Amino acid sequence: MQQSTDVSAQGTAASQDEDIIDLRSLFTTLFHYRWAILGFTLIVTLLTVLVVFSITPKYQATAVLLIEQEQAKVVSIEEVYGIDGGGDSYLNTQHEVLKSRALVEKVVKKLNLIDHPEFNHALREEPWYVSMMNWRQWLGLALPQDTVSGETILNRTIDAFAENVRIEPVRKTQVARIHVMSEDPQLAATAANAMGEAYIESWLEAKLSLTTNATRWMQDRLQDLSEKLKTAESQLHKFRVSEDLVDIEGVLTISTDELKALTESLVETRRKLTLSENIYRQIQDGKNLQADQYQSLPAVLAHPLVQQLKQREAELEQKVRELGRRYGPKHPKMIAANTELESISNNIRLQVQRIVLGVENEFEVARANEQSLVAAMTTAKQAVQTINSKQFRLKALEREVRTNKDLYDAFFKRIQETSATSDLQSANARVVDRAFTPEHPVKPKKKLIVGIAALLSLLIACGMAYLLEMLNNTIRTAKDVEDQLNLPVLGVLPEVDIKASSVPVSQLFINKDISKEQRAFVESVRTIRTGLNLSLMSVGQEAHKKIIAITSTMPGEGKSSVAANLSSALGQLGSVVLVDGDLRRPTVGKNFSIKGGSAGLANLLSGHAQMNECLHPRNSIMVMPAGMMPPDPTQLFAEEKFKNVLSQLSERFDTVIMDCPPMQGISDTLMISQLCDAVVYVVEAGRASKTAISHSTGRLLQNSVPLTGVVLNKVNTRRGHEDGYYGYYDYHGYSDGHQDNKKHPDAQGKRIKTAEIEPESVV
Repeated sequence: MQQSTDVSAQGTAASQDEDIIDLRSLFTTLFHYRWAILGFTLIVTLLTVLVVFSITPKYQATAVLLIEQEQAKVVSIEEVYGIDGGGDSYLNTQHEVLKSRALVEKVVKKLNLIDHPEFNHALREEPWYVSMMNWRQWLGLALPQDTVSGETILNRTIDAFAENVRIEPVRKTQVARIHVMSEDPQLAATAANAMGEAYIESWLEAKLSLTTNATRWMQDRLQDLSEKLKTAESQLHKFRVSEDLVDIEGVLTISTDELKALTESLVETRRKLTLSENIYRQIQDGKNLQADQYQSLPAVLAHPLVQQLKQREAELEQKVRELGRRYGPKHPKMIAANTELESISNNIRLQVQRIVLGVENEFEVARANEQSLVAAMTTAKQAVQTINSKQFRLKALEREVRTNKDLYDAFFKRIQETSATSDLQSANARVVDRAFTPEHPVKPKKKLIVGIAALLSLLIACGMAYLLEMLNNTIRTAKDVEDQLNLPVLGVLPEVDIKASSVPVSQLFINKDISKEQRAFVESVRTIRTGLNLSLMSVGQEAHKKIIAITSTMPGEGKSSVAANLSSALGQLGSVVLVDGDLRRPTVGKNFSIKGGSAGLANLLSGHAQMNECLHPRNSIMVMPAGMMPPDPTQLFAEEKFKNVLSQLSERFDTVIMDCPPMQGISDTLMISQLCDAVVYVVEAGRASKTAISHSTGRLLQNSVPLTGVVLNKVNTRRGHEDGYYGYYDYHGYSDGHQDNKKHPDAQGKRIKTAEIEPESVV
C-alpha cells in the first residue's frame, strides 16, 4: 500500500509539472546533441563560405536626378492633350518612366550590354558547382542547346539589366536616385549616368514628337476649318441674295410697329363695336314700340341731344303749367308756350328717329371696321413671322461663320506660336550628382550572410535535436521512468566495455582486479540490491526470505544479465538461487556455462528430476536452468506443483531470483509474479517505446503484482552524466573511469551492452 501511495504521489507531482517547460531538460538535450549540432552548423557554415566567396561581388553606383515640374509657357501643347503637369501624380509618373522597359532597352543598346557576359548569360561560364551537378554532362548525355534568336537574347539582356536597376524617389522632394549594380564598378557608374541621360533624351524626344504631332494635327484641323468657313460664308451670302435681305432689322422694326398700331386700333374698334352693339341690341329689343316709346329706351335717353331736348321740354312744361294758372287757354302767352312745347316734342321725336337709324348704321360700320382690322392684323403677323424666320436662319448662318472664323483664327495663331517656339524645348530634369566609380562592393555581404547562415543552421540544428528528443518515445533516463511510468528507480546500469577487462561479470563481486568502469557497474548492482532490500523491508518482508521476479517488456533488454548480476550481489549477503523461469527462450544455463540437457525447472515441474539434480552451484549462488523445453510452459506454471517448488526454494534459500519471460505476447510472467514478493522491471535505455512499457507495467499493476521498481539498463554513462543521474558515482570515485578508459589503449575497442555478454566472458 505504501508503494502504491508513493507512486500515486509521484504521478500527481508529475502531472502538476507537465505543462512547465523544463529548461534544464532542454539544455540537457542540446548538450547531448552538441557534437551533431556543432557539426551541422560547421558544415552549413563552411558550405555557405564556399558559396559566398565563389559569388562574384557586385558594386553599386548612384546618380541623383532632379525632376522639375514645367513652368508656364507661351505654348501649352499639354492643354491640347489634357496632360497634368504638376503634383505628386506627375512625379510618380516620371518615376515609372525611369523604370520603364523602353528606357532600359535604350541604355542596353547604347552601352552594348548584349555583348557583356554579366547581363547576357549565354556568354557566361557556368560556376564550378553547377558543372559538378550536371550529371548528364558527366555521363556524356548532355542535350544539345536550343538556338536562341537575337530578339530573345536582347529581351533576356534587358531583363537582366533591369533587375540590377533600382529607382529610389526621395520623399517630399523632386529628387530621384538611380542605383545600378554591376560586377564591374566602372560599368555600374557608366550605366547609372546613362540612365539619367537616357531619361532626359527621351523626354526631349517625346516633347519634340509631341510638338510635331500637335502641329501636324492642328494644320490638318486648320485646313478643315478653312473649308468649313468658306462653306458657311457662301451659304450666308446665298441666303441674303435669295431673300433680298438688306436691313432685316429695320424691316422687322417697321413690321412690328405696324402690327402694334393695328392691334391698338383693333382694340379701340372693338370697344366702340361693343357700345354700338349694346345700343343696337336695345333698339332691336324695342323694335315694336311706338315712336314716343323709343324715348324711354336707355340708349336713346343716354344720347346728349335727347337729354338736352328733354331738359328743354321739361322747362316748357313747367312754364305752361305756371301760365295755365294765370291765363286761360286762349291767352297768347299760353298759345305761344304750347306752340313752343309742341315744337320741342316734335324735335325730340325727330331726333329719336335719327338716333335709331344712326345706331344701326354705326353698328354696321363698327363691325366692318373690326373685320378689316382683323384681316390687316393677320397679314401683319404673317409678315413678322416670315421676317423672324428669315432672321433666325440668317443669325444661324452668321453664327456658324463667326464660330468657324474664331476656330480658324485660334488654330492659325497656335500654329504660328508653335512654329516659332519649336526649337526652344527644355528638359524637365537634370543630373544633380553624377555617379562615380564605387570602391567597395555592396553584394554579397559576406560576413552578414555567413553569420546568418551560421545562426540559422545552429537554430535549425537545435530545433531538429529538440524535435528528435520530442519524437523519441523511449525511456532513456531515470527521470523518464519517474515522469512517464510513475515508478521508482531501483538503479541505473551503465554500458560495459568487454575489452576493458577479462574478468567475467559473475566474478565482479569477488574479484578485485577489475577496471574502474566495471567498478561503476558493480556499484550500480549493489545500489539495486540495497534499494530492493529496503523496499522489501518497508512492506514487512524479511531481508533474506523473499522471492524476486525479474522481467522486461521485450527480449534482449538485459533482464537475464540483471538477474545474474543481482544474484551474485545478493549471494554476498546470503544464500541465493537463480531460477530460469523463461522456458521459451532460456538463457541462464548458457550464461553460467551449464551443460546443455542438464536438468532444470521444467524437469522438476514435470516430475522427471529431483530438486538437487536441478541445482547447479556457481561461485556463491545456486543456478536452476530451464531444463527441457516443455510444450506448454503456461500449464506448468498454473499447476500447484510450481507453487510448491517456489515454497521449497524459499525455505532452502534466503533469496529466490526468478528470471521471467518478457511481458509482451505471453502471460507466463503474470502467473509467476503473483507468487513473488517483489518484481523488478528491467528497461533498456532508448529501446522499447513508452507505450509498450506502460502497457506491460499496467498489466502487472492491474493484477496486484508487487512491482517494486525499475532497473534502467544499458545506459550510456556520458548521457547519464548529462542528465544528472550518474553524479553519485563521483562519491565513490568511479566517474573518472570513463576518461581513464579513453586513455587506456585497450579501452578503444568495441563497446557492448550487458545483455550481449556471452557465457564464456562471464564465467
